[in-house]
Amino acid sequence: MKRILLIGAGHAHLHCITHGPTEDVEWLILNASTYQYYSGMYSGLADGTYGIDEIRINVAALCRAYDKQFIEETVIKIDPVEKVVFGASGRHYTYDVVSTNIGSFDWSEDTTRLSIKPNYRLPDTLKRLQQAKRPVVLGSGAAAVEMAASLKVADVPITLITDPKLLSGHPAAEAIARRLKELDVYWIRERPIDDEPPLRFKHHPPIESDAIICLTGAKAPVLFADSKLFTQDGFLLVNEQLQALDHPSLFAAGDAATLVAYPDIPKNGVTAVRQAPILLANLLRYVQEEALQTYRPQMNYLTILSMGPRHAVSMYGNQYSTHPFGWYLKRWIDQRFMRKYRP
Repeated sequence: MKRILLIGAGHAHLHCITHGPTEDVEWLILNASTYQYYSGMYSGLADGTYGIDEIRINVAALCRAYDKQFIEETVIKIDPVEKVVFGASGRHYTYDVVSTNIGSFDWSEDTTRLSIKPNYRLPDTLKRLQQAKRPVVLGSGAAAVEMAASLKVADVPITLITDPKLLSGHPAAEAIARRLKELDVYWIRERPIDDEPPLRFKHHPPIESDAIICLTGAKAPVLFADSKLFTQDGFLLVNEQLQALDHPSLFAAGDAATLVAYPDIPKNGVTAVRQAPILLANLLRYVQEEALQTYRPQMNYLTILSMGPRHAVSMYGNQYSTHPFGWYLKRWIDQRFMRKYRP
């Protein structure tokens, strides 16, 4: 019997867990936490729309429900030649084909600098932000403005620090700026010189903070570099079949992978969801020695930023809308996603 090993329980791997057949295939899922937190609902947790149990998936229970083996384990190295994965526990796990869907990472945490990646850090990080006297959100993208608005709605005295342009100059930036002003978010439009407190700027007085969260985009996990795999900026390079370039028995999806043919596609949950059916098909086709399918990314897709309860900015390509319907649509989409993975 062939073993398919899944490292991480990101969006693409959740699909594999619930849709992967078990006849003649053994599935082993290694994840650093029993729970997987759904990033699309972080803002709803921060503003009080959801409770913690509403935004997390019990991966261990999900695996049991679908007759797949789950082990809580942090993977620290992959040996693709011997086809062995090494865990932080000291254990090692063999495979016939392996896939990684572990997401991206933030900076290293310390007493002041907080992180929500890996996502099992979310509950503690959010609690520390809510209890801080001078909390700061760093970042100019969707995750940063969502988090700042949601915390402010919940009466957290948040400071948002961005580049001069939000969302890389997307036309929706003007509407987002209006909403931040409406919420009275303290907003500094200048990137700090470094990220060590106190935060210092060229043109703004220094900012003291007892809790800083950096949401400035995807950063590569160390797993691939530590495993001496073929990477770009630390992200595993994969082909259009989602295979590592140098080892065909290694696949990857989501944030931690970069497609050589499409290096600029966003590293976010939407991409991982779109990759999921191709990933599952190719894992099964690989062990059955069949021809693999090709992934073609969708270049435009709907993004909805929650800016507090019943407020949203919806974007598709260069178009955007501030109609409240967007907030209700996002809520419906997110809850539908979660229902798929309730064991």
